[in-house]
Amino acid sequence: MIESTARDLTNYETVVAQPKQETNTQTLTVTHKVAISKTESLLLIGLGILTVCLMTALVSVKVSMTSAQNHLDAITTQITNTNTNNVNLQQEVSEMTSYDRLSKFAKKHNLKMSNKNVRNVTK
Repeated sequence: MIESTARDLTNYETVVAQPKQETNTQTLTVTHKVAISKTESLLLIGLGILTVCLMTALVSVKVSMTSAQNHLDAITTQITNTNTNNVNLQQEVSEMTSYDRLSKFAKKHNLKMSNKNVRNVTK
């Protein structure tokens, strides 16, 4: 009663290997467009809005910078005109207080200079 643990291979059918047939098949690459998810579409819309906002901000900054430059130019011109006017007025004061002019005025009104009445004043 000793039983064999070996398998009984008599009941099995033998499988005959069939030769492989070579077929000329071309591989077709199929491209499928992937749908954009809601999150991606919201991100794209947000990016577009951000781009438009930044472009608008850039234009407004450029406009304000140009306006400030024009204002600076106007003030610089005004300062130059004021300085020129001050120089002209100082020259006029110098001419009005010159010794020659005072002498002509004294002669015209018959005034004489007396050394007794002259005081030297220093600053």
